[in-house]
Amino acid sequence: MFSREKYILLTVLLALMLVGCAKTNIPDPRGLGPAPRYCADPVDVLSYLEGIPYQGDAAVNRDGEFTFFAQPEIFLKKPGLNCSGFTVAASRYYFNRNYNLADVTLDRLADSGPDSPYGQDWDFGYDLVLNVTEGLKRRAVLPFGETAVIEDNNGMTLRGFELSDRTAWADVLSQMTPGHVYLFSMSKPIKFKNYKVLHYHVGVIVPDESGHIWLCHATRKSGVNKVDISNQANLEPIIKANPDSDLGVRKILIIEAPLLCYRNSGR
Repeated sequence: MFSREKYILLTVLLALMLVGCAKTNIPDPRGLGPAPRYCADPVDVLSYLEGIPYQGDAAVNRDGEFTFFAQPEIFLKKPGLNCSGFTVAASRYYFNRNYNLADVTLDRLADSGPDSPYGQDWDFGYDLVLNVTEGLKRRAVLPFGETAVIEDNNGMTLRGFELSDRTAWADVLSQMTPGHVYLFSMSKPIKFKNYKVLHYHVGVIVPDESGHIWLCHATRKSGVNKVDISNQANLEPIIKANPDSDLGVRKILIIEAPLLCYRNSGR
């Protein structure tokens, strides 16, 4: 007999599979001009969204309206995204899925609601990257030959590797290949009420055929921005902006998923 959580996940998965069976007509986000079309170069998707200002809790809904995750009835007059909103917007083009915002924010294990022993929405970023890639041939990208079964874990047990570990980064980057997108969730230990860990930031990493590896995310100071982390020196500002603390180390979980359609751009 299925639990309520498994039933919900199966329902979402079926809906996403049906959406992915054909070339989905994803509406252009309001105020941005024509978006990259089906099978566009994945780096072009980043360039299209790059420069959108940061707006807390903001996302693009499946009708192309800028709105809020928590208040979907409100529409923004100007484009704005937070890190989760950017990740969902980019993923629509990568996976040909016109996501409903309520689906991508599903509490997968029913462990982060208002009465969660770990605090409400403590694993929001973890849930989001897994909801977006549900049903795809995905894997957790871990350093030094480590492996993990996603379905056997949760946001406490599967946090990836230490964000400040440059050697681990080098190994993980060496595993990235064009034709895939890498979604990430950063997490940190915190001590606030009953919180222990918080998955607080998400984004995407896209390798191209020229050897560049583009990390793109939405930050408060820079809005949607991308940086080539094939040059590991470019990782330093990101590591410094996400320091360890006396409570423990910050970590980054990276999930690999295949592009639904990929053509060598010849870059």
